[in-house]
Amino acid sequence: MRSLAARCAVSCALAASCARPPAAPPGPQPPSGAPITFVENDYPRALAEARARGLPLFVDAWAPWCHTCLSMRQYVFPDASLRRFADRFVWLSLDTEREENAPVVTRLEVRALPTLFVIDGATERVRLGWPGSMTAAELAELLDAQLAAGGGGAEPGHALAVDVLVTRASAARHFAPCVSLAADEAPGMPPGTALVDVLRAALGCAEALPKDAPERGRLAGLTALAARVVSDRSLPVLADDRSDLYDYVVNALRELGREGEARRVAATWATFLENEAARAPFPAARAVFDSHRLLAYVALGEPQRAIPMLARSERDFPDDYNPPARLGAAYFAMKRYDDALAALGRALERAYGPRKLRLWSLEADVLLARGDRAGAGRVLADAVAFARRVPLTGHYPELREALEKRLADLEPAGPTVDASPPGN
Repeated sequence: MRSLAARCAVSCALAASCARPPAAPPGPQPPSGAPITFVENDYPRALAEARARGLPLFVDAWAPWCHTCLSMRQYVFPDASLRRFADRFVWLSLDTEREENAPVVTRLEVRALPTLFVIDGATERVRLGWPGSMTAAELAELLDAQLAAGGGGAEPGHALAVDVLVTRASAARHFAPCVSLAADEAPGMPPGTALVDVLRAALGCAEALPKDAPERGRLAGLTALAARVVSDRSLPVLADDRSDLYDYVVNALRELGREGEARRVAATWATFLENEAARAPFPAARAVFDSHRLLAYVALGEPQRAIPMLARSERDFPDDYNPPARLGAAYFAMKRYDDALAALGRALERAYGPRKLRLWSLEADVLLARGDRAGAGRVLADAVAFARRVPLTGHYPELREALEKRLADLEPAGPTVDASPPGN
């Protein structure tokens, strides 16, 4: 399954106010300053502080399962170059899985993670909302432009405008225009996150087209460009974003029937991630790469390589549901169904919020693969009951519908079992 954060990054139809602004001339940069401090999960408090101080409100809408969100939290927000903005915004972190945050998450129409907002503290008007990640330098440009624009908007530069248009076409399932625009524009775009965004979206759109669609013929050219971009070590993007592009290149090569080349790229991808994890300064930064390492190992047909790293993360973070959830996915791919169920049981004990629905869905997959239809039905029934009593934001209502359909299909006749593991 494709990396969820990569799919999320192309899932939000952007309003005009969501466009990333161009770089503005940076202001004076003091050599040091206080680090950015976030208000955690308290929108009323953060908004009141923004109003009292006459500052805009910066909101990071994230989730603990979202590796791209964790990449931003571990590698971008702590960057010393952003300290000059610490007292020019009020900073709010919103865990979108928490029930108490559901009203504001719904009102902000968060459908991609992470989504970064700048909100006018006086009027509560959303001045900017951007789904996806960026480097510290790109975020600094965004914040400088927002401060320079004051209460007004800022128009995006050409590369960012292409990013917006391709993302919007992908989200609207306008796959042919998505591919055509990206194929025309990407070769001339400067290196950076916008280029990676455009290539990821375009590869996904091309794969989604019917086999006989004329635009699908551009998949090979887009794949070749993406392969060159992802191998360029000077590309100024986050390691997590580079990894996402690797994921799309591997899948595109397989879509083109180039299995040998796909395996070679997957091996390079896995090595890249192992090196990034080895360089991580502390365990939380290392664990950012767990999800993609699992994806890369599965792409190589070697999910067992993920077991030691995930076991280590479970020891390092005993309250986090992600390591055992990913262990469950790895064991499932290895057909070690009892171990998968045990790991998923630990994950469900620690999980909260709508993410539990995906864990139950995987648990049902494991039970079906083991031949336990009755057990799978009980798990799906629990998932549906939970989904009907908790607030569902973003794409979770669609997941509830899918679970309801699975449960209904399971009762009269057995469904086709998909034994492929999820990416997260």
